[in-house]
Amino acid sequence: MNNIKYLIATIVVLLTSWGCDDGDSDYVIGSNSNEFAIFPVSIPVTEGGGTYELMVTGNESWTAELTNSNSSANDWVTLSETSGTGTKTITVTVTPSTSFVKLREVLIEVHSSEKVLKSKVLQETLVLGENEVLINGLVWSTVNVDAPGTFASSPEDRGMYYQFNRKIGYPSGLNGDPAPTNWPAGYTNDGTDWLAENDPSPEGWRVPTTNEMVALWEIGATWVNPSQTGFSTPGMIIGVPQSVALLANKDNLKQLGCLFLPQSGWRNASGVVDRGWLVSVRSGNNLSETHGGMSLGDSGGYRDVWGWGDGQKVRAASIRPVKNIEIED
Repeated sequence: MNNIKYLIATIVVLLTSWGCDDGDSDYVIGSNSNEFAIFPVSIPVTEGGGTYELMVTGNESWTAELTNSNSSANDWVTLSETSGTGTKTITVTVTPSTSFVKLREVLIEVHSSEKVLKSKVLQETLVLGENEVLINGLVWSTVNVDAPGTFASSPEDRGMYYQFNRKIGYPSGLNGDPAPTNWPAGYTNDGTDWLAENDPSPEGWRVPTTNEMVALWEIGATWVNPSQTGFSTPGMIIGVPQSVALLANKDNLKQLGCLFLPQSGWRNASGVVDRGWLVSVRSGNNLSETHGGMSLGDSGGYRDVWGWGDGQKVRAASIRPVKNIEIED
């Protein structure tokens, strides 16, 4: 009895969900496989996208097209078949969402000589992960890169240090710590920006550009101490005005929409940890033949978001990655 009730309820929902352009309700696949019909009339899709099936029945020739998309993304839905005769299963492929605010939707219209049947694709929005913050339309990690392809354990963890356009990580340390045993004897400057194949960020992430780092620091870069944040090390809150940064602690960074960068310094040309009182973060632009991007700051108010004077490629510093996606409005 329960199954019968469920079937009746389903049929009622399907019959009332869509109507033909002339008011008829011919959109539901029926028991007669010779009738021109489609199923389902609605395709709910998760934010991650995937492949789904749309069944067409009947003996008629038909064509299928996508209409009324509300997304600016190109080809976010594709159909395996756009024409046919008789019963056929169309594979509907949906790419991952690129919006945190917009429910993507599009109509699949299947035309015969007499009817137009419709199925709506509706996709959920992106959801920020546990260690992700949305700032300036970009998804930033709340933690540094550790060993190549991995994240540090927490925002206060410096992770590993990287030379410009190199995928070899060197251990962080305190000011004056000697060079690691694998520190290279020399550094070859190839005159490029940070190449994708040399990016040590985890899969789906990348080293941010200098302009992306500058945009964060222009919103605000405020020095904070453990007494405020609850972290074990001083550092900087970036991506929010100072008035907001002074409210930040280790429990509300995501809520406030900001990042904490730990005091770290860098490894100099000899591999020794230097300038240990600075926050130092790499960016991926080749600003000149000898200087790569680096964002710097300290408790005295020193700020250098371009890295012209302190971004030498040979130096190794932390990386705070950004997600490698385009965010849709």
